[in-house]
This record gives sequence, structure tokens and C-alpha cells, in this order.
Amino acid sequence: MKPLIYSSIIILIIIAFGVFTINMLKNEAENLHTALVELEKNIYAEEWGKAKDIGRTIEKQWDKYKRIWPMLIDHFEIDNVNINLAELQAYILSNDKTESLSRLAALKVLIKHIPERESFIIQNIL
Repeated sequence: MKPLIYSSIIILIIIAFGVFTINMLKNEAENLHTALVELEKNIYAEEWGKAKDIGRTIEKQWDKYKRIWPMLIDHFEIDNVNINLAELQAYILSNDKTESLSRLAALKVLIKHIPERESFIIQNIL
């Protein structure tokens, strides 16, 4: 009887950890997405000073997340975000509205895609 109880406890701990990490990824991705939407508004308005400040804030936020996320998700996703974020920063510094918005759109898709890819849904199981 004890092995069944121990096994059940271990399974519950694994499930709880999975739920915790998925919720953490969703919350952090939502925080990044919100900052990206704010950045988008400033780029559309061509307020490059504010856009640069928000871009630096996003980079600092991403630096925190990219220390933890590699333990939870595929490194390929991390690399894609890093590349697009670096390109976005370069385009913002050069005040290139079209390319900035293009990179921003790619980043928004990548950030929203990460928690969806890790979620416990039937598509990810099969």
C-alpha cells in the first residue's frame, strides 16, 4: 500500500510542477506581450525616445526570463526571440518604422506561441 501512496504523491508533485511552470510561462509571456503592444503604439506614433526606453525595459525583462525559460522550453524558441529582439533594437535605434514594426510583429507571435506550445492540450500530446 505504501508504494501506491508514494507513487501517487510523486505523480501529484509532477503534475503540480507542470501546472505551475505553464502558468508562469503564460504570465511572463503576457507581461512581454503587453510591453510589446506599448512599444508598438510608440513606434506607430514615431515617438522614438519612448520606444527606445521601452525597448531597453523589454530587453531587461527578457534577460530575466531567458535564464529560466531554457529549462522549460526548447532552446530554438529562445534563440528566435533573441535574434528578433536584437534586430528590433537595431531598427528602433535607426528610427526605421517599417522594419521595427515587422520585427515587433514577429516577436509578438513568438512570445504568444511559446506558452501555447508548452500547454497541456491534445495537439501537444499527439
